[in-house]
Amino acid sequence: MAKMEFDAVDAALIVAGLASAFMVVDIATFQLFDVEFGATQFSLAGFDFSTAWLLGYASIIGVVVTNDNTEFSTLSDDIRGLQGWYLGAAVAALALPIGFIVLPDTVGSFFTSSDLWGLLYVVGVTAGQFTVGWLL
Repeated sequence: MAKMEFDAVDAALIVAGLASAFMVVDIATFQLFDVEFGATQFSLAGFDFSTAWLLGYASIIGVVVTNDNTEFSTLSDDIRGLQGWYLGAAVAALALPIGFIVLPDTVGSFFTSSDLWGLLYVVGVTAGQFTVGWLL
C-alpha cells in the first residue's frame, strides 16, 4: 500500500479498532459465543487484558504491519517525521491503549468515568489509527 491510500485490510482494521475502543471504555458492549469482549479475559504481570483491548491494539499493529512504507524498526523515526496534529494523533493511537492498561486507576478510570471522556478516547485512538494508516 502506498502512502495516502487505504486498502480493504486497513478499512477492516480501523472498523475493528473503532468498535474495540467503544468496548474498552464501556460505552458499548458486545458478547459472542459467551465471551464478553469488555470483560477481563486474563491478567499478565499484574495487567488486566480484555478481548476488546487485545483486538483494538492488534488492529493498530495490523495497520502498521500491512503498510508497505513503514516497519517496526523505523516506526519511531516515521512518527517523529509527522508534524503537529498528525504527530499527536499517531502517539495517541499507540500510547492511550497502553496507558489504559498500565495506569488503570488514573488513565483507565478517567476514560471510563464519563461517556464524554470515553468518546474522547475513541476519537483519539481512531484518529491516530487513521493517521498511521494514511501517512506512514
